[in-house]
Amino acid sequence: MNMSQIKIRGARTRNLKNIDLTINKHNINAFVGVSGSGKSSLVFNTIAAEAQRQMNDTYPSYIRNRMPHLEAPIVDSIQQLSPAVIVNQKALGENRRSTIGTATDINPTLRLLFSRFGQPFVGFSDLFSFNSPTGMCKSCSGLGVVTEFHLNELLDYKCSLNDGAICFPTFEPGSYRWKRYVDSGLFDNDKCLKDFTKKELSLLLYSEEFKPPKPRSGWYKSATYQGLIPRITQTFIENPSKSYRRYLPEVQRVTTQKQCPTCQGYRLNQQALSCKINGVHLGECLAMQLGELRGFLRSLTEEGIKQIVQTVLQQLDYLCQVGLDYLSLARETGTLSGGESQRIKLIRSIGSSLTDLMYILDEPSVGLHPKDIGTIGQLIRAIKEKGNTVLLIDHDLAMIELADTVFELGPKAGRYGGELVSVSNYEQWSQKQKEQQPLMRNSQTTLTDTFFLAENISKNNVDHLSVALPEQQLIAITGVAGSGKSSFARAVQEKYEEDIFYVTQKSLRTSRRSTVVSFIGLFDQIRKLYSQKNHIAASYFSFNGKGACPTCKGKGFIETELAFLDPIRSTCEACQGTKYHQDVLAYTYRGKNIVELLALSIEDGCAFFANQPNISKQFGWLRAIGLGYLTLGQTLDTLSGGELQRLKLACHLECENKYIILDEPTTGLSRQDVQALLNVFDTLLQKGNTLLVIEHNTELIRLADWMIEFGPGSGKKGGQIIFEGLPLQAVNCSTSITGKFL
Repeated sequence: MNMSQIKIRGARTRNLKNIDLTINKHNINAFVGVSGSGKSSLVFNTIAAEAQRQMNDTYPSYIRNRMPHLEAPIVDSIQQLSPAVIVNQKALGENRRSTIGTATDINPTLRLLFSRFGQPFVGFSDLFSFNSPTGMCKSCSGLGVVTEFHLNELLDYKCSLNDGAICFPTFEPGSYRWKRYVDSGLFDNDKCLKDFTKKELSLLLYSEEFKPPKPRSGWYKSATYQGLIPRITQTFIENPSKSYRRYLPEVQRVTTQKQCPTCQGYRLNQQALSCKINGVHLGECLAMQLGELRGFLRSLTEEGIKQIVQTVLQQLDYLCQVGLDYLSLARETGTLSGGESQRIKLIRSIGSSLTDLMYILDEPSVGLHPKDIGTIGQLIRAIKEKGNTVLLIDHDLAMIELADTVFELGPKAGRYGGELVSVSNYEQWSQKQKEQQPLMRNSQTTLTDTFFLAENISKNNVDHLSVALPEQQLIAITGVAGSGKSSFARAVQEKYEEDIFYVTQKSLRTSRRSTVVSFIGLFDQIRKLYSQKNHIAASYFSFNGKGACPTCKGKGFIETELAFLDPIRSTCEACQGTKYHQDVLAYTYRGKNIVELLALSIEDGCAFFANQPNISKQFGWLRAIGLGYLTLGQTLDTLSGGELQRLKLACHLECENKYIILDEPTTGLSRQDVQALLNVFDTLLQKGNTLLVIEHNTELIRLADWMIEFGPGSGKKGGQIIFEGLPLQAVNCSTSITGKFL
């Protein structure tokens, strides 16, 4: 038996069509194809899922029953599978206490450094942790920011507690949180808040926990009273669970966050901040850009320090190599992009001494300028040279060039994909790509004489910048990672909010309760058609309404929450994962029940609703932007960032005379998908819109009407415009970094 190969037979997960393939171990293997062709179905939902599932099976049943239950892939067999290390674009953590320093384990080493060599000596390493009660700033609880409440937004002073004076969700009259105040016996519940004494208002808003002496009859015996502000702070701000994230807009409405005046945003208490090395305290080290911190640590020459900081310096070298030198260790992990998170995970893997593992990378080129891709390639080769196997999904030619073998899936997306089109080396595969038609614009416009002047733009490293933007043109905004592109775009959007429409990959909130067809606003119309045909209320055709399966409440699965582990999910046996009550499936429209309809692709939906012009027109927009393979009922939490961005853009393809900003719209797209996107861009330009596209894709930049490049470096070294003009003029411009790759 050849143990140097992974053999997969009969893979049928999702849209895969019974494919067989053999993957050579200790090689770099690239998986390519159009979006939706089955790459993720094969690499993540088949290979990675089976590797993780089998690894979990090696644990004792007591532990295994408390671990996530992974759905077994639909495959005949997978042989000689290696343990998988998945390096994806999912966030490292959204907790406010999670930073780059804590995620990379650099913080503990720096804490040790200051506890041993800092002057004056103030204590051991625990004293330098902002997540420890001994080290955190008491004013902000180690968060670096304090929350101020807008009482006029939180309270309606003209109302009494019985009339709904507390203007915040879950505190409405009749709710259990509302009863914690009206049943406390502390207030006259019919008295308007404007008539409260200062003492009563302070008790309502700021009181610490205590047992009310004379509560009303509805009061729980075990309950304690707590002021409104500490209760909201603890429940919704400091430790918000996933179920409370939906209230974030309301939290933002009633609060403002500002830098903590006690610790100046450093999170640590004054005792920890008083301890310094060469005049610098730990908080200042964590706030330095990584390149700056590396220089500071190298300047420390005292005996004993070098041994402590050696590992940290190696990690900082890697982080700077992959273009992350503009970040700081204090940066919260929840604010990182998918590409930044993935590169940090990749660097964490570099230090591992384990071999014969299978590293699975999800588009490692995301967010990278062409000049930085080479350094990522060096890290991937280093992983391979340690005796590991690499499986990567990517569309960037420079990344695919690393591969020993290229597996292409397709030929198209969705149900028209799922086949293994070819297996070849990079040279053979790239030769086929050269035979394809190059990207082109339908009608490249001539440069206009009309310019929009964005004046005095400031945000992050962009400071008081003014730039003229040619109207009704495709403008490429480019530059190295961290150079100020997104800061400039966000600042423009904030300053000229009424005129700007900003499509980012993060702005679309994903949920398993929200589907493609509901997001684009057509589900109400479709449910109404079912209602009229079957003479039954439209709410019965919603799995979020009366039609929901009573067992799983319309989720399609049963979820068991575990205190310290991921929740366990299993398919609902009552509805078999359809989310609907079985009685609802008896009602049909044009021969299909609601579950069968939601299983249709956008492509098929166009034909099915041909007699409904409004519905078929919007489906046509989705098809034009390259999303025809998505199903109507596909939940938004299963879509990639690029798909989410295109979905949001598709809802605004009829807008006219607007400024539209797109943040890396070609992320996750093949050449065919990018061509479809360019066609849509041309349609938008013909309607008088101006497109500002933040992009690293050199083919798209070359086809833009105008180019603005930020630089020359990242972070403090960026924020300047180093080139503006026609893209091809950048080729001969000595200051342009992007021009060298055009």
